[in-house]
Amino acid sequence: MPFTRNLKSVLVGCGLVAALGAAPVALMAGNATTGDAPLIRAQAAEQFDDATIEAFAAAQARVEEIRAEYAAQYQAAQSEEERQEINQMATEEMVEAVRDTPNISVEEYDAVIQAANQDPALAERVNEAIAETQL
Repeated sequence: MPFTRNLKSVLVGCGLVAALGAAPVALMAGNATTGDAPLIRAQAAEQFDDATIEAFAAAQARVEEIRAEYAAQYQAAQSEEERQEINQMATEEMVEAVRDTPNISVEEYDAVIQAANQDPALAERVNEAIAETQL
């Protein structure tokens, strides 16, 4: 499963980006729009060591399990209020799952997502690590 597709399902399906902090997104988006995007990509590939990428993959596997657990409830919800409650519960559980993963913080998890969206080489490393966790 490609990282970007997996990422979209997590972000859209349960709103994880809001819980994990949108501030890094704004900073990176600001840098990218000022012409610093190649610099961001070059730094991103080197920014995360293998242990961080492996920890991210482990956390992402758990986040994806939680997203899948709540997806049917979310789609079956009868009202926007009910969807928001389900979204909140799922988001809290996802954040807790990341916190419980050794060797990565919520902030690092978010930073990997943001950097991988900017850097195809990092996205490939992340995809490989995620694929290894699914074996």
